[in-house]
Amino acid sequence: MVYTVLFIQSAAKVQEKLTDTRIDDWLERIVFHGKWWLLLALVLFSMTFWWKTVDKRRLSEMVLYVSLIIIFTLVLDEIGEEFTLWDYPYDLIPLFPPMSSIDIACLPLIYSLIYQRFGAWKGFIAVTVLMSGIFCFILEPLFIRIGIYQILSWKSYYGFPIYIFMAIICKLAVKKIYAKSGA
Repeated sequence: MVYTVLFIQSAAKVQEKLTDTRIDDWLERIVFHGKWWLLLALVLFSMTFWWKTVDKRRLSEMVLYVSLIIIFTLVLDEIGEEFTLWDYPYDLIPLFPPMSSIDIACLPLIYSLIYQRFGAWKGFIAVTVLMSGIFCFILEPLFIRIGIYQILSWKSYYGFPIYIFMAIICKLAVKKIYAKSGA
């Protein structure tokens, strides 16, 4: 029991130091610098584009789908960072290790527009596979090249089936929820 309390106190101090270090680094090196502005622009563009193109008649369904994708991406990104598979040297806010600008805005909004446009499974899966390829083989290497994403012990192509699986699972969940609710 004493060991558990001492371990928890020690872990809390390490976490506090890590958080302080992350915030200090963000304030000194990241906020208001070029890559920070790029991430902000990506978020604002994604959100604006999504709002202008989302089917407002299906807004609750679209928000549910976006929310599930956000949960999925945040959990997977947290796992990846916890196991030091990758790192994000830049982010809009210093409080969450995952790349919140991509996890909360860009990626989910792209997923939701595919979900909105391609209701039939065949088209949905085909476009999701295409999107997964673009993310894994074009965007991730681009983000690596410009320095906002860093692979530590991961390969970009590992994410290819994950991007597809995530879209399918979230679509199945939304369809099941809506079928149960009678909507």
